[in-house]
Amino acid sequence: MGFPKALLNYHGRTFLQTILDSAAALGLMPLAVFAVDSDNILQHHDLRAVTVLTNREPEAGPIGSIRESVRAILNHPVDALLVWPVDFPHVSVATVQKLIDGFWEAGKPIVVPLCDGRRGHPAVFGRAVFADLLQAPDSAGAQAVVRADPGRVLQVPVDDPAVIDSLNTPAAYRDLLRRRDENR
Repeated sequence: MGFPKALLNYHGRTFLQTILDSAAALGLMPLAVFAVDSDNILQHHDLRAVTVLTNREPEAGPIGSIRESVRAILNHPVDALLVWPVDFPHVSVATVQKLIDGFWEAGKPIVVPLCDGRRGHPAVFGRAVFADLLQAPDSAGAQAVVRADPGRVLQVPVDDPAVIDSLNTPAAYRDLLRRRDENR
């Protein structure tokens, strides 16, 4: 992207702040943030109520951050981990609430959104799969855990294309802003 995604603007707030505000609206606690460029992220956000973690194994990719999150909560009374990548700030609070509700209602340890036949983000991982996340291969990451046993995965159908709309390029970001402006 050429710029920290966490600092990109969406509706007058950074991607990171948008996600933090959504998490707060959902009452999710505790909150942790991975700051790749932590000095820059800390300059633009008040993260006193958030645990700032550093990925000690960046070569592992995103699973390194997930492993660090699991390690940070293993000894705390936490039932699940919501993994919400920063390049999905436009996922609606209602969609995330559906995922959380699905976790509690279905009793499955993995909950993912499903839109247009495709799995997306964010995802909920229950305590029952924390050890699996810690052991997931770098090459496949959390997908290895999701694919290992389809019977423990709840796919929640959602009408929110944002769950499959990863923003990995400047063109994708410009497209998001164009769509946002069209919907005003």
